[in-house]
Amino acid sequence: MPSANKPISGNQKAYLAIKKLISDGDLPEGSPIRQEEIATSLGLSKIPVREALIRLESEGFIKFTPNIGATVAVFTVNDHLEMLDIRLALECKALELAIPNIISKDIENAQQILNQYSQAKTEQERSDLNMQFHHCIYAPSMRPRLLQMISSAQNQMGKVLRQRVSQVAGYKRSHEQHQEILDACANADTNKAVKLLKKHIEQTQKEVLAYFRHIDQLSKRS
Repeated sequence: MPSANKPISGNQKAYLAIKKLISDGDLPEGSPIRQEEIATSLGLSKIPVREALIRLESEGFIKFTPNIGATVAVFTVNDHLEMLDIRLALECKALELAIPNIISKDIENAQQILNQYSQAKTEQERSDLNMQFHHCIYAPSMRPRLLQMISSAQNQMGKVLRQRVSQVAGYKRSHEQHQEILDACANADTNKAVKLLKKHIEQTQKEVLAYFRHIDQLSKRS
């Protein structure tokens, strides 16, 4: 995250802008990325945009194809399941490292997020609060690179898919599991908290499969 006293570079500005467009679904999977249009909209030259795209390619968000150029990466169901395998490993480790450092204020902040989650009216709100909750309980791990890797893995699922999975899951089940994880954190029960988190993410994998099965059934009917 850029310092308040240090202006953001053109490369970083383009990177964050394009990544947000992809994660929010404004640039759907498979869509072309028009470098000149993006550069103009951001008030940049094409060079920092190109550098940002190379970085996004290394993170798996886009794909360069000869004679075609840059397009948003298309993820299969197996790609999403693999990303959740990565999340499973990274997030369980982050929580394991975080619990010894968690203080009452961290628990209070996480509980406030869960209270907001229970009152949320839209899938987008629930999806955003879900991510906030997870980051809140991982933050005490004090492992910025690990947290950045987790954010990247979560963002690759994209906001649209996260919302759909949230619909499949049902907010009550998610809320109950989040509360159980938080209670274990509050009791400094690392083994129980990590076990509950593992179960929670594995359930998400099942929901991703259910979502893609639903999409496949719809496509066969049309």
